[in-house]
Amino acid sequence: MKKRMRKIVGAILAASMTMSMMACGSSSGATNTIDGKTTADGSDDSAISADSPYAGKGFNFSTAETIVMYVLGDRPADMDTVLEKANAEYFEPNLNTTLDIEFLNWSDYATKYSLLLSGGEQVDLIYTASWCYYNDEVAAGAFKKLDDEFIQTYLPYTYAELPEEAWKEIAIKGDVYAVPKGKATFTAYNGAVVRQDLIDEYALTTPDSWDNFKKYLEELAALQSETGVTALNTNANREQLFTMFCQENTLQGVTEGYDFLYQANNSEAAPAPEDIEYSYMSDYYTDYALQMADLASKGVWSANAINDTTDSQSYFENGTSGAFVWNSSIFTAGDNLESADLGTYAVYDVTPDTKRSRGAYSVDATAITEKSADPERAALVLDYMKSDVNLNRLLLGGIEGTHYELDADGNRVTLDKAADYPWNGWAWAINRQDEPDEAGMDERAIAYGEHCEEMEFVPAQTGFTFDPSPVQNQYTAVQSVVTEYQQSFALGIYGKDTESALEEFRSDLKDAGVEAFTEEFIKQYTEYKEANGI
Repeated sequence: MKKRMRKIVGAILAASMTMSMMACGSSSGATNTIDGKTTADGSDDSAISADSPYAGKGFNFSTAETIVMYVLGDRPADMDTVLEKANAEYFEPNLNTTLDIEFLNWSDYATKYSLLLSGGEQVDLIYTASWCYYNDEVAAGAFKKLDDEFIQTYLPYTYAELPEEAWKEIAIKGDVYAVPKGKATFTAYNGAVVRQDLIDEYALTTPDSWDNFKKYLEELAALQSETGVTALNTNANREQLFTMFCQENTLQGVTEGYDFLYQANNSEAAPAPEDIEYSYMSDYYTDYALQMADLASKGVWSANAINDTTDSQSYFENGTSGAFVWNSSIFTAGDNLESADLGTYAVYDVTPDTKRSRGAYSVDATAITEKSADPERAALVLDYMKSDVNLNRLLLGGIEGTHYELDADGNRVTLDKAADYPWNGWAWAINRQDEPDEAGMDERAIAYGEHCEEMEFVPAQTGFTFDPSPVQNQYTAVQSVVTEYQQSFALGIYGKDTESALEEFRSDLKDAGVEAFTEEFIKQYTEYKEANGI
């Protein structure tokens, strides 16, 4: 999968399995040796199975512990059953640990995430991402810094398996504060799933381009009183159209999480510093905001969308939305619509000529919190769930034979109970490269994936990350202003006053320090560009 998927050579894998291990929870400076390797005194693995992959490595498992992990999404109906099996067969016998997984729902994770980390609840591990407060919480000191010694000691198998670039992408100025996923996919590229039955019945425009997609939405909006279907049930939880707008204009992010864009024109070349713009200050964003106001004026989504907390995907699946815009999950939404016999779907690549990059490994990650009472044990739990194939598949897809099974070719077959534990419904941060493909995959999904592969490009600056600490006050203030305005522009709330609202928005951004923020970003990018000769 091109240079993005390079692996650490097998020699590193072999070496990492014999590296020095330090004991957990040791209070003594004395040392001993296990298998010829120096460890901290007090290592004790008598409480775990001799077959544990962590036995004989110099760790202290004498005390039974509970590790609490928070993830995003809605809790699957069979989560307790799956977790009970994971604890009984894996975590308790092999780590003397019980894992508790708690969920932050889509409807309220934005308000609860930071409060959870700053409050008194136990949180040892938590999902994070470039789009889910990673940079903010690192700046706030909520996540433990994971130096090389800690990673190689307490995440030994993960260290060996993850490609080198995954660690580079998650690093902030060379420092790692979360463990990235092990599989990079095209999550940064969006397509549209639409109601093919309605296109056929009402002779609607085929949404095979950005302009035609907007026409389809407008035509469907005009028929809402007849069909009972909202053209695009979007809301404050998902900004569905900005990524697609960027694709249409070949706008590429410089790095994950900071809203700096440049016009790539399908080239892998690193942008010149002067070609980089902060998206909300650009002419492109003005064009986008005006287009959203136009769609809103034509009733493409509800006038009350800003107050709607229902997940947009569910609207399409229950037949009340005419489109859903996202990454490959659009096929899941389409399949669920058809399975419920509520209509037929088609997926359209609205910007088929635009090159696409894989989402960074940092798109999904897991952090160890600073308030964890035992970050070493938390790290070992995370390492185990990411590296053991059977445990990983149990957490990813449920119980084999109940929720899924593997066919003779090793492909995944969905069983009747899968609705109670959907495959990869929450465990994106522990994805592995060897995750089994779905058997009998819809030809529409296969064709879409093949086209993504054909159009893949890897921008030369991939691996650059930004450290906001030199302008932390400005960055925090700018983010606050963006949060205040962003979804209102995405939903066209300002209508005919959009341009004057943009002026106010940008004035507030300037007052918050966007110019200093941008200057520091360009400075760090320029240094990276020069240091790497790109």
